[in-house]
Amino acid sequence: MERIWHPEIVPLELSDIWVNGATLWEQNGDLGFASALRHALEQWRIGECASPWNEPVPAAVPGFEAVFLSGGRSQDNALRAELSRLPSAVVFSEEPIFVGARGGFELLRARDLSGWVADWGQTQLKLAAPGWRRTFPRDGTRLHGGRGQSPSEVAAQRRRLREFIALKFQVAMAETSQRPNSVVFALPGAMADDGTPGGSSYVGMAGDRLLLPDALKQAGLAGLPLFVLNDAELAALGALTDERLAKFRKVLVLTLGFGLGAALIHRAA
Repeated sequence: MERIWHPEIVPLELSDIWVNGATLWEQNGDLGFASALRHALEQWRIGECASPWNEPVPAAVPGFEAVFLSGGRSQDNALRAELSRLPSAVVFSEEPIFVGARGGFELLRARDLSGWVADWGQTQLKLAAPGWRRTFPRDGTRLHGGRGQSPSEVAAQRRRLREFIALKFQVAMAETSQRPNSVVFALPGAMADDGTPGGSSYVGMAGDRLLLPDALKQAGLAGLPLFVLNDAELAALGALTDERLAKFRKVLVLTLGFGLGAALIHRAA
């Protein structure tokens, strides 16, 4: 398993931006979320937006020239109208759900490999194989959310996470009559240098470094080349292939679904 770091993509944390006395995450379900997000981006662009812990805006972010929107919520007309008022260029993904698939396939081609791309968000798993794409909704009755669970609950959830991934890969192989030769797999939330997942809404995912290798083994795909990264970074890989963004050196990539993901494309001079 290899943790992917692209030299022109900077992972970012958007949820903790402080706007109007609360974080963006705290306002995520509010009617005024679109306005709060626009205000936050305007401030981030000039380097003046703070977090609750007074952390500065990441050094590379100020002065971004364009914003690229993906994810299911990016299709919301009210949000589109609000963000279109930003002073920078705003580009909406033509494939808001599967924007990462294009970037994942390009990543494999650069390594002379072929395979599949899996993008696991907070509400669904998106699987893409050559000529085939499908979404698998999260089973909320089996894959629990929340914090503070007992060790036994964490162990049970880790088993179920593996079962969920393995079963969906088996379904995909049956439907496509294909087997992947390699896999690009994106997970929600932060990720360590060795590919260990950080926190997310899935109980048990955090700290479970063997989650993906074990799940692929359970699906009958042991030993495949496996490349892992954050879901916003995968969206940024997809954005790198979008010709509408080619003229911009600094592009802020946002993934808007159940959660809020962000990464910056910072092209070399």
